[in-house]
Amino acid sequence: MNTTRHFRKLKILAWAAVGACLAATLVAGAEPPASQATITSLAGSLAAVSAGSAHDAWAVGQTRTTKTLALHWNGTSWAQVPTPAPGAFGSLLSGVTEISPTNVWAVGSSNGSGSAALVLHWNGAKWARVATPSAGIAGLSGVSAVSANDIWAVGSGGTTTRETTLVLHWDGRKWTRVPSPTPPGQVVALFSVSAVSATDVWAVGRDLTAKLGKTLVLHWDGKAWTQVPSPTPGLRNGGGLLTGVSALTGSDAWASGFYNTNSGGEGTLLLHWNGTSWTRVPSPTPRPGGSTGGSFLNGVDMVATGDVWSAGGTIFDSTGKERTLVLHWNGMTWTRF
Repeated sequence: MNTTRHFRKLKILAWAAVGACLAATLVAGAEPPASQATITSLAGSLAAVSAGSAHDAWAVGQTRTTKTLALHWNGTSWAQVPTPAPGAFGSLLSGVTEISPTNVWAVGSSNGSGSAALVLHWNGAKWARVATPSAGIAGLSGVSAVSANDIWAVGSGGTTTRETTLVLHWDGRKWTRVPSPTPPGQVVALFSVSAVSATDVWAVGRDLTAKLGKTLVLHWDGKAWTQVPSPTPGLRNGGGLLTGVSALTGSDAWASGFYNTNSGGEGTLLLHWNGTSWTRVPSPTPRPGGSTGGSFLNGVDMVATGDVWSAGGTIFDSTGKERTLVLHWNGMTWTRF
């Protein structure tokens, strides 16, 4: 598993993620931007998006100068909003969740002498940094809210030789670290979290042991986080990982990611939770080029049981270029959108 390449993919989601969000908001009657030039003209990349309504959405990421980046949608156009950008060697935002127009959270990491978890809060007027507990060399990748006083953020922490899962919780007053399972792999991280209720939260990521990547799924039942078995295809060539999760009910959730194919390329990976177990569901994998080409998924979002979106990209190995990829679930099959 090429970890460096994977993190680059997480940062280039850009318009694919925003496009998937806009597709979802269209269901509620929103109009898309007149031109995506509003976003693509900015020198940077986007990693996550959250829409409170058809006229209020946020997208976050990193500028080309390695500073935090936040864009706001007002129903007509996208505009950049100033954000704190701590860290002598740069900072980025990887996740965002909107509770209300005056209560939005974004998470990521800042780089000083070593990476540190970064949490920003929007109060309706400005973004401000909020203190988090120390977790060694750490970073946050995803955030999800049950309510204003019940928010989860996930990522990784640890040392230069041992990476562990990192789970933080907001109770309305402060962020605290909550114990979470860490498989024995040297590089273990969580990339996404989805909260259904105070007693039903999912987090996904990967466990990299001896260059053999395995999908990682954790569940919160209101008392503790536990690891839940999840399939990993392609283990002979490096396995797979999960980059996104979205849960609708206790018996209906999706996780997205990618795996290494037997020929050395990459294929899309979508897992479904039916209340009892996680199973793999077939999904389109455009693969132009040869063995190092393929497709990957960076996120998934459930509108309804029969209306689910996933976004990522396709790699053209002969040129190194990438193209956005959006998939849709109609309740029976995944199709390219």
